[in-house]
Amino acid sequence: MKSSRKDIDKIEKALLAAYQQQEDLQFPLYWRQKVMQEIESLAEPTSSPKEKKSKTIIFRVVGALAALSLAVLVGWLVLANMDWEDPWLSLKRDLTALESHRGLWLEAGDEHSGLRNLTVTVIQEALRIEVFSKNFEPLGGGCYSPSEVVNKVKIPLQIEAEALGLQEGEAILVIMAWDLSWGNWFQGRQTTLEKRFLVHPDKSLKFY
Repeated sequence: MKSSRKDIDKIEKALLAAYQQQEDLQFPLYWRQKVMQEIESLAEPTSSPKEKKSKTIIFRVVGALAALSLAVLVGWLVLANMDWEDPWLSLKRDLTALESHRGLWLEAGDEHSGLRNLTVTVIQEALRIEVFSKNFEPLGGGCYSPSEVVNKVKIPLQIEAEALGLQEGEAILVIMAWDLSWGNWFQGRQTTLEKRFLVHPDKSLKFY
């Protein structure tokens, strides 16, 4: 820190006011230089170039270690939550309702990350009807313990053509499952199963 002429002028003014003889009192040049030196000696000592360089190196090393640790943590989280396998789906007829061709068993699962969501939709031309939808994602904001996730479900389905307003002709049963992985921009990996069926005049169904 260096003192300026303005600081010296302030000191002179204060001294002159103290003696109350501003019109007669003057300070020689050597005295002003001495006061300047004494003021500068009171300033805090600055760091030497070597000390500055050492501090810079320490800060850089600490910053590099922090960045490396963060990268390792993020990489581990991503790899642990990506899940390279899609969820699986299976659709089977309910043998107890085989004669009506309406009773079905839907099985879905994901052994690694667990199920996030499952939907079943019937499509016939412009008609689109969601007959089942369930969210299996546990509460917790993305941090789940193995005991909280649902790895497998078995759900009974009844497709009632008349109740759904289906007409005679072909229709499609679309089943979609998402898992809890971080794939697909954190939406989870997805699997789709389509099953075509025919609606008879008596509203019975025949799956292909």
